[in-house]
Amino acid sequence: MASNPFTLKEIPADAAFCDREKEQRDLIKFAMAASNTLLYSPRRYGKTSLVKRVQNTLAAKDTITAYCDLFGVSSVDEIAGKIAKSIFSITRKNESIFNKSVRLLTSFRPVLSPSADGGISISVQPAYTVGGIELLDETLGSLQKFVEVVGKSVHIVLDEFQEITEVDHSLAVEGILRSHIQKMRCAFVFVGSRRRILLEMFNNRKRPFFQSAVSYELKTLPRKDLIAFIGGGFKQAGKNIDSGLASDIADMLGQHPYYTQKFCFFLFDLVQANTSKEDLVEAYQMTLDSEKALFESILRRLTVAQITLLTAIAQESTRKLYAADFMKRHNLKSTGGIQLGLDVLTKEDLIEQPAKTENWNIVDPLFKQWLRNRAL
Repeated sequence: MASNPFTLKEIPADAAFCDREKEQRDLIKFAMAASNTLLYSPRRYGKTSLVKRVQNTLAAKDTITAYCDLFGVSSVDEIAGKIAKSIFSITRKNESIFNKSVRLLTSFRPVLSPSADGGISISVQPAYTVGGIELLDETLGSLQKFVEVVGKSVHIVLDEFQEITEVDHSLAVEGILRSHIQKMRCAFVFVGSRRRILLEMFNNRKRPFFQSAVSYELKTLPRKDLIAFIGGGFKQAGKNIDSGLASDIADMLGQHPYYTQKFCFFLFDLVQANTSKEDLVEAYQMTLDSEKALFESILRRLTVAQITLLTAIAQESTRKLYAADFMKRHNLKSTGGIQLGLDVLTKEDLIEQPAKTENWNIVDPLFKQWLRNRAL
């Protein structure tokens, strides 16, 4: 019998992938046209796996593909360093191009050292005494020169792009980035999951990135394709799951990409040969339990009033949050408190109201169930 076909890790660029064929084609088309793209969705929809798969295809077409993860950046210097490191890391595979990057990206020096897996890791050190906005400006200016002379197409992913709004002088950072990026003859993909912040950055006329990229929303997986993916994974590995149970999984998890992989990973190990409804119940609880630490960490960042509002929405999806009977049922103290809570919870992408006429709801389907269970 084959090994578990589902994974708890980031899906490798050459591994089995459910659907996203159209998204891959679109992102490759944008890249070939040197268009910038804003790729956004709720957390763990597979954005990183998708862009890395796209870059894998582009690299095969002789494109230089740099991936820069901005998650957790705390300073302008760190943003500059991560951008420089992403270029050094990808060009190191080609000595001639690497030498060009070292010669042109003069604000940082690459430092090569042995890694734990026997390979070579790259870090960077500032080459100048300047820092902050000046260092970022110099780094981006150097990157622009590199793009001009390298003689190849360049594709750069800036993952968790909304994180730049958390550093000091963030508007100045946005301005410097935009002023250089708009001059570069290459494709940038701005990736992120805090949708309200990202859309504000790219849709507000007063922000530097206003209308500077194609907005591309990554949605849940198509139900039909997801059911086929689940069934195919089990079948190829020598186990059975009927289409009805695969359909139940898609519905239980709201067609969520990450949770489907995780749930099926647990389920596959539970099943001996044929999948039962009881197996689904057990796998669902295992998946829910595996997320407990993350869900608890989310609540620790919130106030009691915000947690109360979040739990109320999990228990009762509605658009009438200010209705007196709703507030009374869920022990919500004031309309002002609700408004403040909505602002924080939407900024963190924990809740959403798809349209003004629709109900408020919890973005994460498993978090919603966990909140309900916790309130019992």
